[in-house]
Order: sequence, then structure tokens, then C-alpha cells
Amino acid sequence: MQQPQIELINLDKPKMSIASALLSKKSEKKNQRKSRFSRFSRISKLSVHDLKTGLFYIRESWRSGMATTFLIMPFALNAGNNSGLNASIGLTSAFIGSFVNGLFSGSNHSIYVPNQMAALFNYNIIEQYGVEAVPWVTLMIGIIIYICGLFKWHHLIEFMPSYVIEGYFWGLGFLIINNYIDYGFGLSDLQSNRGVQVYEDRFEMYKSYFQRGNLQHLCATIGVFLFLYIGNKVHKPFPWVIVSTFIGIFIGQFYPNEKCLRSVYGDVSLTFNWIETYGEIFQIDFKILYKLFQEAIPMALYIMTQNLICAKGAEILINVKCDYDQEIECVSVCNILSGLLGGIPCNAQQRLYVLNIKVKEVNRWSSILNSFSILIFYGLFGKYFMEIPLFIIGGQVLYSGYQCPTWSFYDRVLATRRYRTILKVVALATLSVYYGPIPASLIGSLYALLKFAETMSAAASEIVLKQGVQSVKLRHSMTRQQDGEDEQRVQVDVENDLLDDINTEYIIYRFNGSLNYINAKNHVEQIKRLPEIDTIVFSFRYVSVLDEQALDRLGVIMDNLLKSGRELYFTGLHEQMIEQMKFNQFFKDFIEIKSQNLKFLGK
Repeated sequence: MQQPQIELINLDKPKMSIASALLSKKSEKKNQRKSRFSRFSRISKLSVHDLKTGLFYIRESWRSGMATTFLIMPFALNAGNNSGLNASIGLTSAFIGSFVNGLFSGSNHSIYVPNQMAALFNYNIIEQYGVEAVPWVTLMIGIIIYICGLFKWHHLIEFMPSYVIEGYFWGLGFLIINNYIDYGFGLSDLQSNRGVQVYEDRFEMYKSYFQRGNLQHLCATIGVFLFLYIGNKVHKPFPWVIVSTFIGIFIGQFYPNEKCLRSVYGDVSLTFNWIETYGEIFQIDFKILYKLFQEAIPMALYIMTQNLICAKGAEILINVKCDYDQEIECVSVCNILSGLLGGIPCNAQQRLYVLNIKVKEVNRWSSILNSFSILIFYGLFGKYFMEIPLFIIGGQVLYSGYQCPTWSFYDRVLATRRYRTILKVVALATLSVYYGPIPASLIGSLYALLKFAETMSAAASEIVLKQGVQSVKLRHSMTRQQDGEDEQRVQVDVENDLLDDINTEYIIYRFNGSLNYINAKNHVEQIKRLPEIDTIVFSFRYVSVLDEQALDRLGVIMDNLLKSGRELYFTGLHEQMIEQMKFNQFFKDFIEIKSQNLKFLGK
């Protein structure tokens, strides 16, 4: 029979009044009540659980959202236009990217726009397969990125050095200014072309600009840049970009000029078109889809890499950890939706204008408000915003390029006099300009990897001579090679590696840290230079990592030592290390035949 439950009363606790009890009960019910927003998981991820927090995030992020809209619009319009489609497609893709970024972003500092570097890629797809093929490639890019995310390869970005990231942003900033500097002269050579190279080299381009352009227009562009730069220095929280944009609208309406956005891109609007299955050239079948999938693979890897570099750059800028898994999910969903709705490939960019984006929720709300700003300003009131003069846009683009580098990074570098780091950044920025930011970043990462391998090749070891009751340290090597003149004869503690039944002198060679294929060669060189003593003790006590290639190299030299009449002992072993050693034939035979020469940890 079930026993009745007895409630124990705490006599020491003071009794609550009836009013206090009712208030406490009411408070508990209020805390337990689910918010209407929490029913939707994505809304809940935006940290909005009541109207008050929602208004707080809107109040905190509306300026950054609107300012980002005005800064990214030239890039979005140009990406759509130069792809061989039209500027409206770029506008629509920017809207989709910003909205998706608000719901899925894993970075505190990213904003999604159509990929600038994919314009020529899109144009070539259109030339070969037709306009209808671009959304299919965009969809495939999203799927490929999602599949790559399952393998967690994106976490490798965490090992990319800061100077590689900075080289990327320096190159990106220069390319932004270079590709839109024609606005500053009142021209639009690079924005109205489609799939063709207008100039053979940059010097020819600049020469043409100075010959054909308006220098007064260039001075006005520099004036807008100085307005934004000085305003940001004087009072950063104020939305100077928004002010400059509305000044441009005022000038465009009351002092109309043919050198405006409309003259470059015409009328634009948000257009959503479902992905199509056939067209004049495009006919959907397995063969075509397979070819498009092959075309999409390199662009997917390119976009994924750029996304991760931007996330890593945001991490360096504001010292807040980014969720790389969430970031990959975001860019994959963004491209899948963009493809389904007839858009072009999108990716994250570092925010070029930041007010108070310090936490992920503010960034997300800023992105959502960015998408609504695109909808309102360029979707509903596009006829006014397309009248903005080119010198206003040119000044804003110039400021965007200036904002690319992380200037606080150089304050730290100069304070610590790491001038070689600045040279690395300049070299990588130069490679970015001539070969593209992503190839330059990969070259920089390869260089960093080789330098890391060189550092790891240092054979960290300790060589001790045991003479009776005295132990003398002969060498403590943290470099690839150590000269004999550096011998230190000091008393050292090697009690754990001593041999109880050996009274003659012997050498103790301690491996320290990682024992791998990189530093095994230098360990072998040091072992060859050991004094001519009959007994050698190899201590594995302080080995943290042991790989099979290192065992293969050591097995050869140790086998030669045995053949020369030396007696070998192994100390500091444990069972897991023994199992790993058995994959090498020499160590396997040694462990089985000379088990009495093994000394385990704790024994």
C-alpha cells in the first residue's frame, strides 16, 4: 500500500502573510508563462521574449541596419548588373541575404550581400547555359556548402593567423576602392560592363579617368569621405552614413544631375521569381545539372572560405567568439533560398560601418532591419534613392574601403614593434590585388603552416649523464641542433628514469613534448652525437604526442645502436604508448624480447 506523503514544516522559517503569498504565487505563474515569441524557435534565438526586449534591440540596431543598407547597395546593384542579369536581381539577393543572416548568423559582425567575385562566374554560366541556369547554380552552391559543413572542415579557419586575415582585408579594401573609383570621377565604366575587361591595366584606367572625368566631382567625393571620417572620429554613435545618404537624396531631387545611380542601373525593384526549369537555351536534364554541379563546386568553396575569413575577422575585431557551425548553416540556407527565388550567389562580408554591434543579437537585429531598409528604401521608394549623385556613393565606397582593415590590430603591432608582421600583411595584400583575396589568403595560410612546421621541428630533448650518485646534464635542446660547447654540467633530478640494477655510467635521453614526423629527423641527429657510452636510457616520460612516422625514424637509429653493441632501456612508458609502438617492427621485437629493459610510469 502506498504510504501517504507527509509535508515537513520548517518552524524556523517566518510565516508569510496572505498578501505576500498571493504575490509570490502570481510571480511564479508569470515566470512560468511562455512568451508568445518563444513558440517560434528562430525568434527565440533573437533573444526576444517580450515586447520590451524587442523594442530594445530595435532601438540599439536601427542605425547600423540602415547605414549598412546604404553602404552595401552599390555592391549589390553592381553584382546583379555585371552578372549579365540586372541590378534588381542583386537587390533581391541582398534582401534575402540580410534577412537570412538575421535568423541564422553565427558571427557578430557579418552582413550578407551578393558575391562580387562571382559576377564573371555568373556571366559565363549565362553565356553557356542561359539566364535560367544561374539560380540552379546558386541552389547547388548552398547544398555543397551544407554538405561541406557536415565534415566540420570550416573549423580549420581557427588556425589561420591574424596577419593573413589582415592581408585579406587590406587587399579587399583596395579592390573596393579600385573597382568603384570611377564613381568619384562621375563615370561608371566598371559598373555598366558585363563580362568584359574594359582596361588592360590599372594605370591605363586611372589615366582615362583623369582625362575624361570631372576633377570637381572627385573633390566632392573626397569631401564626402572626410565628412564620414571626421564625423566618426568626433562622435561615432551618430549615423553619419544615413545623413550623407539623405543629403544625396536632397541634392538629387532639387538639383538633378545625370551622374546618378539611375544613369548606371536604371530603375530597380525587388523581384522574386521562382527557379525555372527551362528557357531559350537552358533545358533541365541530368547532363546539364551534372555540369552545373561541377561548375558550382569551386565557387562554393570560394564563398565558404570568404565567409569564414569574414567571421574570423569579426572575431579579431571585437574579441567575441563566433559560431562557425552556425555561420556555415547561414551561408548555405542563404544561397538555397536565393536560388529558389531566382537570385545569385551570396556570402558574408565584414560590416564596413559599425555603431554598437557588440553581441550577436544586436548584429542579427541589425541585419533584419537592414533587409527591411532594402525593402522600404530601394523597393518602395527606389525612384528617390536612385537619384543619389555618384559623388555621394563614391565617398561612401571610399569610406567602406578605408573601414576594411582592422586598425586596432596595427596599434597593437606597432606598440610591440612587430614590424615583420606588417611586411607580411603588405605582401599578402599585394597578392590579393593581383591574384584575388582568396588565393592570397590560401598562400598566406600555406606559409604559416610551413613556418609552424619549422618551429615544430625543434627537437626538444634533455641529455643527462649518470655517473654513480651524481647526475650531470649535458644538453638541454629546444632547437633543431645544439652545439657541444653549450654543455651545462649541473646537478639534475632524474630519479624517475634511473636504473636500479645498473651501477656503471649511462646516458639518459629524454624526449620532451611532441615526438612527430617533423622533429624526428632532428632527434635522430642528436642521438647520433651522444657520447660513446655503452648504456643508453630513452625516456618517454614527457612525450605528449607520438606518431608512427617518428617511430619509424627512431626505430632505424635505435636498431643501429643495438647492432653496435649498445644496451638500450625505455622508461616512462604506459600501455597506450606500448600499443602504438607495436605498429613498428623494431619496437615490437624490442618490447617482446627485452621486456626487462622497459620501465613503466609509476614503477
